Parts: sequence; structure tokens; C-alpha cells
Amino acid sequence: MEYSWGLLSVLAASIAWGIAPAIIKIGVRSHVDARAFNAVRVFVAAPIIALILLFSNESFTVPMSIYGWIAVLAASLLGPGLGDIAYIYSIREIGGGRAVTIGYTYILISQFLAVLLLGEHPGVQLFLGSIIALIGVWLVAQEAKTEAGSKKGVVAALIASGAWGLGSIANKYALFYVGPLTLSFLRILILIPLMILLGYRSLRSLDRRAVTMASITGVLSYGFGIPLFLYAISTVGVSVTVLVTALAPVLGKVFSVLLAKETLIAKGVIGTLVTVIGIIVGVMG
Repeated sequence: MEYSWGLLSVLAASIAWGIAPAIIKIGVRSHVDARAFNAVRVFVAAPIIALILLFSNESFTVPMSIYGWIAVLAASLLGPGLGDIAYIYSIREIGGGRAVTIGYTYILISQFLAVLLLGEHPGVQLFLGSIIALIGVWLVAQEAKTEAGSKKGVVAALIASGAWGLGSIANKYALFYVGPLTLSFLRILILIPLMILLGYRSLRSLDRRAVTMASITGVLSYGFGIPLFLYAISTVGVSVTVLVTALAPVLGKVFSVLLAKETLIAKGVIGTLVTVIGIIVGVMG
């Protein structure tokens, strides 16, 4: 039963993360600073996670080991810190559909690191899936070159992918010391002062629309998505969890077309499909 709840949790997280890129694209204009935007997202999510933790059966306990705190810090700074800032910047530069497609190759990075560091054995299909996914990433990047500033956007998406990949492993290690809701809350407590420090000078760049969209995506991505994702990692493991999140790039492309009015271009469509196929082939192994 717990296994089924873990699958349902990561499915719900994938839906939330699939919707978020299109909403971010609506809220992030050329004058909006990604650090300030992400600071609002983190701040809004804090009371949501606190309430969930308060009414849950999980006891709030902090790590009693220096290694536990290192894992918590790494999980906080890599994924929702570096990864999400780079991701938001990428969305602004190359669009939600393209950014999410490149960013979600983190699944392959997570699988590879899980083999090296966690002793998981996804199988040889991982390498075939990696090759297919990289072809898809190349196609998406080729399409992005037609847009101003797109090279920086593609690089930012790749940075997000690497940070999320490392962060997923850090999450697994941190979950050896604390529960998923506690980890979610600790990450937010660590990120709030960091995000404010990095983005307070740029908060004035956020207009009412940007603040609204940041708040909505903060609730979706951090308030609900992250706790659900961490719960899934704690119950079904890294490999199965990242497999289900392969749905998010598909949903991200769909919602970006429907909500953000992004155009469909052949290379982008093909690249999206090839990347998703590569992710599925890799993690299915």
C-alpha cells in the first residue's frame, strides 16, 4: 500500500511541475530577475509545508549527525537553490517547453549517480536511453538558437539538469536522517534567507503579475511538489521516482502551448518526443 502511495505522490508532483513552466513563462518578463522570482516562490511555500507537517503524523526531528546536515544543505542548495534559479532563467530565455525538456534530463544524471553512489542497477538500457535523450536535447537546443539569448538559456537549462541530478542523490542521503516533510521544511528554512540575500535588490523588478505567478508556482512546485517527490523517494526509491517524473516534460510542453501560447516548431516537437523517449528507455532499464 505504501508503494502505491509513493507512486501516486510522484505522479501528483509531476503534474504540478508540468503546469509550473507555463505559468512561470507568463509571469517572467525580460525585466524580471530570476533570483527575486524564486525568492517569492520559496517564501510562499514555507507556511504551506509548515501546515502540512503540523497536521501530519511525522515528527519534526533535526539531524543529529554532521553528515545529515551536510546532506540537508546539499539537497537545499543544489536543487531548489542553484537548479531552480537556472531553470527560471532558462524558461525566460528559451520558453517553458524547451527549458523543461532539457532540464528533465536530470533523470538520466540521477540514474547514473544512483548506480555509482547508491548501488542501484537500472540496467544497460540506461546508456541507450542516455544517447537517445542527448539527441533530443541537441534538437531542442538547435531550435533554441533561433531566439535571442537562447545560448545562455540552453546552458542554464543544462545547469539546472546537473543541479537537480546531484540534488536527487543528496535528497536520498538526507532522508536517511529525517522524514520527507521535515526535509522539505528544513530546505525551505535554509533557502529563505539565501534567496532573500541573493534577490532582495531585484525584488522591485517584480510587478503584480510576476508576484502572483511566483506565488502560484511556489505553492505548486515547493509547497506540494517537493514534499510529494521526497515522500516518493523515501518509499519507492530514486529509480522508480524519477521514472514517473518523465511525465513532467510532456505535460510541460502541452501546458506551455496552451497557457503561454508558445509556438510549435518541428525541431522542438521532435526533440521533445525524442528526449522523452530516451528518458523512458533509460529509466525503464
